[in-house]
Amino acid sequence: MSIAPLAALGIAKTAFSIIGSLADAARRPSAESAGPATTAVSAQESPWHQIGRQVDVNSMTKEDLAKISAMLYDQGLISLSDHATMSSDPSFAGSSNLLTAADGSGRVDWMAEFQARMARHSERGETSAVAQDERVLGILSRLQAGSRGVTSIRV
Repeated sequence: MSIAPLAALGIAKTAFSIIGSLADAARRPSAESAGPATTAVSAQESPWHQIGRQVDVNSMTKEDLAKISAMLYDQGLISLSDHATMSSDPSFAGSSNLLTAADGSGRVDWMAEFQARMARHSERGETSAVAQDERVLGILSRLQAGSRGVTSIRV
C-alpha cells in the first residue's frame, strides 16, 4: 500500500479540523470587543422582561392577553397549547363567562382568573386542565417577574 492515500487522508482531516476551529473562533466574540475581563458577564434583558414591561397581568383585556400570547408564541417562548389557552374565549372551554369579574373597562386580573379556573378544574378532577392552568400561571408569573426588572445573565 502506498503512503500517498494515507497522507491525503491526513491532510483532509487536518483541513477539516482547521475549518472547524476557524468557525468556532468566528462565533466567539473577540477579546478586544469584549472589553475588560470584568465585563465578560453582561446582563441582558430576557424576552420575558421585554414583554413583561409592556403589560400588567393583573389588569389586561382579553384582547391584550391574546396579543401577548401571540408575541410569546411567535418568539418560541410558549407552546401552541399554552397560546390557545391564553388567547381563547372562555366560552370555547365550556364556560359562558369568566370566573372572575372584569372591571368597567373590560380588564381582568388574569392571575386570579387562571387560579379560579385551576381550582374549578381541580374540584372536577380534570387533571389535564389543571396542568394547563398551572403552565399558564407560570407564564403569567414570568411576565410579572419580567415587569419588575428581572433579567437573565449571559456569560
